[in-house]
Amino acid sequence: MAQNPTEITLANLAGGALMECATLEFRKICANIQDPNTSAEAKRKLTIVVLIEPDAKRCSGRITYEVKSSIPGPDAGKTEAYIAFDPGSESYGLFEVERHPPLFKPEEPLPNVSELPAKRA
Repeated sequence: MAQNPTEITLANLAGGALMECATLEFRKICANIQDPNTSAEAKRKLTIVVLIEPDAKRCSGRITYEVKSSIPGPDAGKTEAYIAFDPGSESYGLFEVERHPPLFKPEEPLPNVSELPAKRA
């Protein structure tokens, strides 16, 4: 008994796997848009590549596909830090200016490295 051929569409290619991959990547794009750490203005891209390699008789073909997204990463951050030298141990320390809560009051002079609290583990 002969079987009627089914038209291939992007929705039914590979049993719907192509559309599932596209949906997953589209969800990643939507999550990236909602992430406050990424640029609201940056463009996002969803790329679907379908390659069809026919056989020599032009009766069948091997189909491969790839789905990927291009999304921006987190925005660059910035801070300011002081570099302090401890002559007793001949070591340097890096201390951020903006701390919450601050280790010292802004109107006070910066402490020496040896006066700062021990590093927390």
